Amino acid sequence: MRYFQNQPPRGDAGPPGAVTRWFQAVTGHFCFGVFAGLLLGISLVPAVLCVYGFFSTGALIYVLGWTVSGAAAGPVWTAVQRAAWEIQFGRPCYLYKCFLRWLRASLRQGAALGCLYAALWTLLLSPAIMTLLGGAPLPVWLLILVAAGALALAAAGGYAFYQAARWELGLGEILVNSLLLLFAAGWRSILSGAMRLALPAAMLFWYPVVFPLCAVTGLPVQMCVTIQAATAPAVDRLMEPQGEPE
Repeated sequence: MRYFQNQPPRGDAGPPGAVTRWFQAVTGHFCFGVFAGLLLGISLVPAVLCVYGFFSTGALIYVLGWTVSGAAAGPVWTAVQRAAWEIQFGRPCYLYKCFLRWLRASLRQGAALGCLYAALWTLLLSPAIMTLLGGAPLPVWLLILVAAGALALAAAGGYAFYQAARWELGLGEILVNSLLLLFAAGWRSILSGAMRLALPAAMLFWYPVVFPLCAVTGLPVQMCVTIQAATAPAVDRLMEPQGEPE
């Protein structure tokens, strides 16, 4: 009988490893991940409509709309970061009692980070977009620069939202720490940036398949859990001088 019973953890047991935390999150909080992913998708609707409007009409007002719409997605993405960290350790997460509380707590800072993040992506992609819209071929050197910038921006943005979810820091502190973590975390920054770019790239090229998959499985939340399982321990060690986590 004992082989079919869950043994209680030992008193001196250490924290669970990355693989264990990942399986705990995937198997124990699947429905929570689906609902959180749906809320994230809803928050991105204004940004998607602005992007569609810009490529359909070319009106620059849609660029401003895309930047401002980051205020809707930023707080939700911050709450998803906090949820991904909590569920890795088997802590109870409820959509109404926990997720919405984290969402309210991150409204101001998450909105500011969302707008800033959208503006930085606009600046990064604008040379390539203008070149393509003008009918000129995209130079290889520009493609390499945009790819490198996208990798760095994705990793630094992930660190920024993770800090906003975990610690009470000012916006300036978060931005400075994100740049420092980009280099201090080493290969983890490359891994984090690549994984954060994988989902939007898949959405862009295989939208009819990836979008329903995200809606059914809560894939964005699982992606956050996977990234944090690999990067959060190192980031937490580097952030220890900033103070105790919430």
